[in-house]
Amino acid sequence: MSAATPISTERIRRLLSGRDVHFGEYSDSELACPARNAVYFWNASNPQILQLRAQWRGIAEDDAQFTALADEVSRCNATRTGPKSYLAPFEDGTRYGLVAECNVVATSGLTQAQLTTFFETSMSMIMGFFADLETCLPDFVTWEGDADTDPQER
Repeated sequence: MSAATPISTERIRRLLSGRDVHFGEYSDSELACPARNAVYFWNASNPQILQLRAQWRGIAEDDAQFTALADEVSRCNATRTGPKSYLAPFEDGTRYGLVAECNVVATSGLTQAQLTTFFETSMSMIMGFFADLETCLPDFVTWEGDADTDPQER
């Protein structure tokens, strides 16, 4: 049995590199992984909690879309064990995106097996939720055929 070791950006970097996941530095303690429909952020800033957060590319630009996203957030948080989701306003204050996140308590660190399992389960939960969003809210999917870009650049 391997020993639990502290979470660090370097450990996450090794995990992602070993799985051929494209990523870059977002901050000193956070890595960003762009994907077709979202950007995933691995946050190791709190040594007691590891967070995987993802910003979905769908954007609410009017009241009806805001309500549709709010309904999906409510449904997700009421029926799924993970991820937890919430609406996030853009800087212009008129458009909203959707963020989903998974967290694991790492007070004593994580073993490699625990880190790998967190990676697999949290990615699966978030990706599954986003796939369901795209089925329920097809009008939000505007990126088909686009290159991977930051959703705030659109």
